[in-house]
Amino acid sequence: MRHSCCDVIVTYCWNRVGYNILRSLSAHGLRVWAADTSKYNICSKSKFCSGAFTYPDPFSSEEAFIECLKKYVVELKPRVLLPTHDESLVIMRHREEFQQELIIPYMDAESLMNLSDKAWATEKARECGVPIPKTYKKCDDVDIFPCVFKTVIGNSAKTVFFPKDKDELAHLVEEYSREKTLIEEWIGGTDYSVDCVRWDGFFYATTYHALVTKTNGGGTTTQREIVSVPALERYARMLLDCVDFKGVCGIDFRYDPASGQTAFIEVNARFTGGLATPVTAGFDIPWVIYSLATTGRYDSPINVKVGTRTKWILGDIITLVGRMLSFDFNLREWNQALTFRGFDTYDDYRQDDCGAILGEMSYYLRKLLKNGKLNP
Repeated sequence: MRHSCCDVIVTYCWNRVGYNILRSLSAHGLRVWAADTSKYNICSKSKFCSGAFTYPDPFSSEEAFIECLKKYVVELKPRVLLPTHDESLVIMRHREEFQQELIIPYMDAESLMNLSDKAWATEKARECGVPIPKTYKKCDDVDIFPCVFKTVIGNSAKTVFFPKDKDELAHLVEEYSREKTLIEEWIGGTDYSVDCVRWDGFFYATTYHALVTKTNGGGTTTQREIVSVPALERYARMLLDCVDFKGVCGIDFRYDPASGQTAFIEVNARFTGGLATPVTAGFDIPWVIYSLATTGRYDSPINVKVGTRTKWILGDIITLVGRMLSFDFNLREWNQALTFRGFDTYDDYRQDDCGAILGEMSYYLRKLLKNGKLNP
């Protein structure tokens, strides 16, 4: 018998991704509990949250994190445990410790680890016929700058760099000599993310284009627009079919509409930061994956509205502060970040749930005061 107040436990709920999952599932009558390391966040302060609890850090206290989750799963008896970010890998490493009837709609830990390795995923994309950037084995092989230097494990572009010359590249190679890294050619255009759900015989995908990103050169998006680029969705399916992927994911590409040049960037085998955009456009990803995982079917029509735009309000504020601190002034981008017109919805604010964005701001403020960083 399930707990009378819990159908789904969602983890890593401090940010807008968890919030859009919460809103999606609760809109379909599900009772959603939010779990995170923090007591105060966007989900716990939302009126749509049925309950909340905190757990130890999944990455520094893995065993304690798992024990805490197991305790609440026994107590609340949810039908689904839904990780939203990199904690999914930690949870799937311990899948056998949870009841088999508990649904966790993710692939096994080894598959998740492989897909999160940018070098492994890039090679697999090449094998599948997906366009990839030119890669270099060593610093001296690079003949055109800027290039791209990144660690093979990482998210939100925190360890992605664009060295402008060989000296800068050599410094990065030395600095990250103890980590596995990747050196690639720089591709023009901008970032495009293909959000996908693949589950047995079901596949659907939609693409959004980054209008503003928190860091120069790509990474976390603060404004997005749904676009129609069938080739990118075809490439995404080629790769997911090749690895027999099952679940939800986002595949990032660099794409230049003017030249048609396309290059695979990485796989995020989880919900993406821009989740609000496809959901608002008509591809209700959290509900789709919940339905497939619990019933094996999703038969409702999906009609995505091209041109749908969403904005992460707090993200734009953080972007502008970051630009100011680095003296990186781009008038066009500033005007874009400051505009509130032309958006179909916001990632982190709805008039019917004002407490949520206050919870989000409280979380970021606490992290800023504790760590001195705008990016938690």
